[in-house]
Amino acid sequence: MDATEPAKTDTPATPVGGTPPQPGGPPTGPRAKVRRRTLLLAAVGLTAVTVMFAEIESRADDDEPCKIVFTVPDGHARSVAFGTDGKTLVAGLSGVRGIGSTLRSWNLAKGTSTTPWPDQVEEVTKVAFSPDGRTLAVAGTLQVSLWNAAKPTGVALPLPTLDLAFSPNGKTLATGGRDGVARLWDLATGTVTDTLTPEGMTVVNALAFSADGYTLATGGDDRSDSPVRLWDLLDPIGDATLELPHGHGFKPLAFSPVGDLLATGGADGIVRVWEAPETDTAVATLTGHTGPVTAVAFSPDGDTLATGGGDRTVRLWDTSSLDVLPVDTLTGHTDKVTSVAFSPDGRTVASGSLDGTVRLWPNR
Repeated sequence: MDATEPAKTDTPATPVGGTPPQPGGPPTGPRAKVRRRTLLLAAVGLTAVTVMFAEIESRADDDEPCKIVFTVPDGHARSVAFGTDGKTLVAGLSGVRGIGSTLRSWNLAKGTSTTPWPDQVEEVTKVAFSPDGRTLAVAGTLQVSLWNAAKPTGVALPLPTLDLAFSPNGKTLATGGRDGVARLWDLATGTVTDTLTPEGMTVVNALAFSADGYTLATGGDDRSDSPVRLWDLLDPIGDATLELPHGHGFKPLAFSPVGDLLATGGADGIVRVWEAPETDTAVATLTGHTGPVTAVAFSPDGDTLATGGGDRTVRLWDTSSLDVLPVDTLTGHTDKVTSVAFSPDGRTVASGSLDGTVRLWPNR
């Protein structure tokens, strides 16, 4: 882990031009008593009215919790994130045609959606809220935008980024990109404090901090056997590499917010769970996905692991037993699942997909 002088690496954070509107959100209310119905949501009283569609699905009986489906008007839902108050859901888009905003947001309490954010026009690779909920970080093909969630202002970290992660204390942001380097940014100054270059990794597109903030996990391209590296941010002697089998491929990873579990998803369709910093053998191999595992996330209490895959499903796993079979398999997406996230209370799972929808599922 090499310390890097900010002036010699990346330009300090710069103001983001323009002002993004305040976030808005999806429909709430009584459970649907029909199998499917469509709601038309309009953000009224705004200069440009944006119309969003949502479908509420349920079984014929009223005991089955409903699933809420939001359809983005253009592009794919590449990444999803809940605000820390549980009232806001944000989706970052890719594949948007022409010039248009690549962010959508919904106010889950009011059942309203927002107009597009005018300054976010590049393809989004990741969205994440800071631990205190005051900042929305948006990784894009040109830069990282840090939006103030309370005011229509922001700053930019001028670096193309594939993934990002906030440290648990919210003071540091880790970013990874196509140059094979992970960077640690001091958010108070907007400058790089450390650069991490994983050996044998040409792309860094997966990042996760441990619950105590002392370890950063990095992963690479899922088309090759790139390593998963564990960086000891206090002492480089403690750096380690996960012993993954040949052909695993790799992309997503996530630390549990409770304890020391680390989940990794593979191109081989297997979810491996580790007790970091142990690196010799996974404590569990979860099979069930029939395609590459493309997204992983732990619930806030660490009791449930959600995974998404190229098989168009979201699967939920009990981390107390780590049974090879999921406790639930959620179907409905018609293309690859690209992102999964839990609400702050852990009761809802959001999933984004290449099918252009964002779905909300109950965590049973």
